[in-house]
Amino acid sequence: MLLSLSLSGAQVEGVLEKARVLNKPVVFYFKSSFCPYCTQVEDFVLNDEEIYKKISNFTFVELDIRSEEGSKLARKFGVPGTPTLVVYDPKQDKVLGMIFGSRPKQDFMNVLTKACKFYNIKTC
Repeated sequence: MLLSLSLSGAQVEGVLEKARVLNKPVVFYFKSSFCPYCTQVEDFVLNDEEIYKKISNFTFVELDIRSEEGSKLARKFGVPGTPTLVVYDPKQDKVLGMIFGSRPKQDFMNVLTKACKFYNIKTC
């Protein structure tokens, strides 16, 4: 599930509630329009078929770090900048993993695989 860049607090809370009910972790992708490394991550990592298949096991929320809700959540999770991927457990209100910067695909796979194992997601 890919969601909009400009979600309100109520919309994000609705997404989190749905993830809780479905027992699914959430992947927050923090980006910004002025970030060239975000474009690299989107082109070479997030558009990769293997990554896309893994992320489909999560609730995926893309947020502009400069939006009100993006900024609020970035502070909550300790996001150092963009691009950052945060894997979040909405039931325990806990960050399961985080990766910052334009990194190799395998680094993203490792973070996602760890979350899949934590949630015992067989299709990962």
